[in-house]
Amino acid sequence: MRTALGDDGYIALRRHRQATHTALGTLAQLLCDTAREADRLHTTLRRYATSARDHLNDTLTGPFPPHTDAHAILYSSRATEVHAARYAQQMHQLDLVLDAYQTALLAV
Repeated sequence: MRTALGDDGYIALRRHRQATHTALGTLAQLLCDTAREADRLHTTLRRYATSARDHLNDTLTGPFPPHTDAHAILYSSRATEVHAARYAQQMHQLDLVLDAYQTALLAV
């Protein structure tokens, strides 16, 4: 958020969040909640991607035939794909909320 809004904008966002009785305050809180969820999803996506990579490495370098760990690879890959889609969706939502917040700031 600090990168998108700059230091002054980030300080203003924190101040606006405290004004819960205003539309701008509600929008500022929504922006922070949306960014927090994007961060959470990013962390989860990295964890699933690391797991998929580790399963693939284990399969390629392990002593067992490659087909024995295929289920784990498929599950990890699918989980990574689902989380990547959810993360992309959340980032799109964050972009929309950020645009709405910046537009509201221009109207104030």
